[in-house]
Amino acid sequence: MRSKNSRIRRACAVACTAPLLVLGGALTASATPAATAAAPAAVTRAVQQSSASEILALVNAERAKAGCEPLKEDARLMQAAQAHADDMAANHLTAHTGSDGSSDLTRMERAGYSPAGPSSENVSGPGHHSSKSHVDGWMASTRGHRAAILNCTYKETGIGTSGEYAVELFAVQSR
Repeated sequence: MRSKNSRIRRACAVACTAPLLVLGGALTASATPAATAAAPAAVTRAVQQSSASEILALVNAERAKAGCEPLKEDARLMQAAQAHADDMAANHLTAHTGSDGSSDLTRMERAGYSPAGPSSENVSGPGHHSSKSHVDGWMASTRGHRAAILNCTYKETGIGTSGEYAVELFAVQSR
């Protein structure tokens, strides 16, 4: 009886693992039930991870629809955006003010970027599980996030992500 139950469990593990393999899971058909139980969370996290490059592509697609040039990444803006995304995630913030009281301009200047003209910042947090979700939320915003994305004056950007948090900085150029 014990042998039959063991075979049934192994068959179920293989049957449950097969869809994960198609989704790119790292499991094999000989996976143990313990590994199979851990797999859905790992696959879910991988699917939900936001990335700066995806956000940039989505934002530039929205800009193209409005007749704006694509934004170019600036390493200093990327550094400032990533620092704020990490701060937001670590301190559960969903604001433009950092845990140390910093503003977007302060963070840009700390990273060595001095905007030569106007600048702006978009932030988003929990509830946005993908790059598309962050951008869709900004585009649906009435508080200036959409306006920042569609402002053709902006030429440079920096994007940072950390878990469910994303930050995008916009600027004309550096001095």
